[in-house]
Amino acid sequence: MTIKHLKIALIYELRSAYKELGYSDADCARLEVGEAAEHIAAVLEKLGHEVILIPDIHSLIKRLASGEGDTWDIAFNTTEGLHGSAREGQVPALLEAYQIPFTFSDAATMALCLGKGRTKVSRFRFQHLTPAVSLDLFLTPTTKSQLSLDEIQSMICRSRHSETLLSQYPLFAKPLAEGSSKGIVASNKIKGTGDLCRVINSLRASSPSSLGVLVETYLPGREFTVGILGTGKDAWVVGAVEFTTEKSKSTGDWAGEADEVKVSRDDPEADLACKTALRAWNGLRCRDGGRVDIRMDDSSGTPVAHVMEINPLAGLLPHWSQLPVIAEHNDVSFEELIGHMLNSALKRRRDGVSV
Repeated sequence: MTIKHLKIALIYELRSAYKELGYSDADCARLEVGEAAEHIAAVLEKLGHEVILIPDIHSLIKRLASGEGDTWDIAFNTTEGLHGSAREGQVPALLEAYQIPFTFSDAATMALCLGKGRTKVSRFRFQHLTPAVSLDLFLTPTTKSQLSLDEIQSMICRSRHSETLLSQYPLFAKPLAEGSSKGIVASNKIKGTGDLCRVINSLRASSPSSLGVLVETYLPGREFTVGILGTGKDAWVVGAVEFTTEKSKSTGDWAGEADEVKVSRDDPEADLACKTALRAWNGLRCRDGGRVDIRMDDSSGTPVAHVMEINPLAGLLPHWSQLPVIAEHNDVSFEELIGHMLNSALKRRRDGVSV
């Protein structure tokens, strides 16, 4: 049961606050999770809590330095960060330093999940939850804007997977450090050597803050996103949706905008996706609520589930973001969703566990 009359610091990112601080439209382009702040605040107040609104990291730092954080019972963190490959871990790290309990994953998990390459190498590959063949192309901001085919192939050849990658088309490329499936589109499929330059240079141009590109085996099967609530042994799957598109008759590729269709656990592939997602969630020690994207490989005739992305800081805009929509599909209201997340975080606080 939720402890009543908590003082909760709701930490979010208000675009206008960052614009006033001198940030550009490009800097603020990714700030989406904070759009739900007013809805989250309304729910927390309805649950009987006092909400302190903190609309940017600079305000948070000032309040922490003044000692105000000592008066908060818990922080509700929704910040994505603006700079760096560990940006989603910056606010959690500050809260950890000041020993303030907070919702969602800790700084280490946030940073790890944002870097897809590190996530796959550190956990998923050893659990057989990710494509066996993948390659990180780490490209620094000083790298020239357009890479030649020779330069790209030279980078690939430095990988221990180079021979397999260059002989196992099709491949798929995505930004190395972006959340919420940003930069992942059907045109990222690499059918052969001729597509390498087009896809990789296009990705680098569209996601300059990502610093790199991940190239991996293309998985031809169904794709799901799975909503999860809770932490550790208390984590559970709230539901899942499948991304469906039609195949082009001329190319055989998926084409057009993907529709999100609710799926039942009675569907064996959907059930496998949910079980795999929960395993990945707990494997990275994610907390309180988020999403896991799963793609099937059905090339052998027996579907195998692979983790494509884990999102420990999912969007929370009611009736719009995927996690609240999945919850609604499964009779969990937005108020209940926020309540579940808060209660999950409060278990750590009541148990005296460091968060």
